[in-house]
Amino acid sequence: MYQHHEKQHDKGARSTESPVALRGRTAHSAPSLSKTRGTKSDSYTPHGVGIGLEVWTVDGTERGTITTDGKRQTLTLTPVPLDSASPEVAHNDWLAFSFTPAEGERDSIAQLLAQLASLLGLPCISAVCKGRGWNGYTTRHDLTDGKDVSLGLIASGGKRQRGTIHVELNAHACALVNDFQAFAAWGESLQARITRVDLAHDDLEGQIFTMEKMVDWYRQGEFNCGGRQPSHKVAGDWFVEGSPSGRTLYIGKRVNGKMLRIYEKGKELGDTTSPWVRVELEIHGKNRIIPWESITRPGNYLAGSFKCLNFLSVVQEKIKTITKAVTISYARAVEHARRGVGKLINVMMKVEGGDAFQVISELKRDGYPERLKNYADFLPQAFAGGSA
Repeated sequence: MYQHHEKQHDKGARSTESPVALRGRTAHSAPSLSKTRGTKSDSYTPHGVGIGLEVWTVDGTERGTITTDGKRQTLTLTPVPLDSASPEVAHNDWLAFSFTPAEGERDSIAQLLAQLASLLGLPCISAVCKGRGWNGYTTRHDLTDGKDVSLGLIASGGKRQRGTIHVELNAHACALVNDFQAFAAWGESLQARITRVDLAHDDLEGQIFTMEKMVDWYRQGEFNCGGRQPSHKVAGDWFVEGSPSGRTLYIGKRVNGKMLRIYEKGKELGDTTSPWVRVELEIHGKNRIIPWESITRPGNYLAGSFKCLNFLSVVQEKIKTITKAVTISYARAVEHARRGVGKLINVMMKVEGGDAFQVISELKRDGYPERLKNYADFLPQAFAGGSA
């Protein structure tokens, strides 16, 4: 089975001023720019064209500011939300941020864990030191809840990290957050900087997003960003029509800080006939400022990321999406159990004279199967109303 790994302006009212030519760009891949706002320019700095101007990508999905350190120019981009979209047409699927603890805080990690637990609605969060570093940090702690479910990680230490602490919260942790307004307010109070956010939209019935349609959109230039066709790559089985293995289309590159991932989520979970397709935007904070507002208005930022996504209107219901995932995962787990121990249960029923309770008592173990572990907190809700 294939598994994938890897704005407050109205778009209709943006500036129509003539394009600005930019010189001295950094080595980072920057989109074509036009549509300036403001007139401030410092003619005394090297490559002084456009310094201090607010600029826009040609497609209007990001705005940027050009600064200089006296040697080279740097373009810093900020995603632009689509105000006409609903914040609820997408949900947060990953969140990473860094911050510098206030001077004098002796046990920053312990305080951070307590605050995170409160925001995630958990009695506590366990942090296990892995005895190794992470991306330049010298210490890594893996985060889990009380049921041994992974929530992400905390990284700290290292001279080059200048005393910062880094937090990564995975999809399961994000699903536990009931109040992203409160989470954003907390993040801003820490003066934390978002380094990555994933915003997702699920088409559970595959009514709009199919892999074939997405390929057609790409070929027709619907994903054009900054006035040119973005790069792409594919993963999974694209040679067999209706393949049960699942496919993924990547648009853009992670290294450039903005990537759209479109994949067959239902097939990834194990339902070989599922029409469920997920559209997921991954934004990184290198040469970008990701506002904390992006997690309170995920639909606006996803819809605004590519013009072909401006139409998004189907509200995302967390319990409905989780129920779908649980239903598929549960059915897959049952099928694995039938193949693995079905014959043994048949024999045991005969040995125990048809006493199913006795057979169950001999086979039952505490805990959850790996496939359902991440949904442990949602199982009662998911099955309360029957199958999705």
